[in-house]
Amino acid sequence: MFLFLPISDENPTSKKPLLTWSLIALNFLVFFYQLSLSGSANQMLINEFGVKPSVFFEMRDFHTIITSAFMHAGWMHLLSNMLFLYIYGDNIESYLGRINFLIFYILGGVSAALLQAFFSGGVDVPMIGASGCIAAIMGAYYVLYPKAKINVFLWFFIFIQFIKVPANIVLLMWIIGQFISAAGGSYSGVAYFAHIGGFLFGYFAIQYFFSEYVKKAKVITNYEVVEDNDLPISRKNKSQGLTKDD
Repeated sequence: MFLFLPISDENPTSKKPLLTWSLIALNFLVFFYQLSLSGSANQMLINEFGVKPSVFFEMRDFHTIITSAFMHAGWMHLLSNMLFLYIYGDNIESYLGRINFLIFYILGGVSAALLQAFFSGGVDVPMIGASGCIAAIMGAYYVLYPKAKINVFLWFFIFIQFIKVPANIVLLMWIIGQFISAAGGSYSGVAYFAHIGGFLFGYFAIQYFFSEYVKKAKVITNYEVVEDNDLPISRKNKSQGLTKDD
């Protein structure tokens, strides 16, 4: 028995992640609606609003790229996605801003669906889930906050422990796992190439299309605490000796 589960990060933000919370709430609302349907009705909903590879090859039903990202196949699918969105989403939203974060989120989903479609092997089945969008956020987090501490629940046989692991290690382990599963032909209904596509988009886009935000993040996160006594006299109490005319 082995479980390596990220549960939170130690990387606070100065702004409330209202968009991240809204996305989480909307995903839950859609899933509750799915639960209210019969099995056949839910499958019809998935067939109608899930994204299929033919979307890109036949150039139609592009709306399903977005609608599919708010539907999930079960509780574990939903909860794992929302946990990762909760852990990593607030920081990326804080530095991109809400509008850019939403654009980034959607483009991550498009990239994920596109790569999954490319490796679909001609099987035109609908794909659902927010995994691709969230994978893009994880790719951006890997670039922006590689040293941020992630609280991880570790279970290895009889060994159970909560540990702190740098984000770059946690995220690298995750993406390597996706590559291994995809290369090994492991299926079980998981769109591994969508995860890879989303992560790669996030990794590169945050550096080349949102580079100004990367610089901003580095300025804010790469700081050190300096005691007042360590500051030069010229930088202390700048107001001393000033008059109104000054």
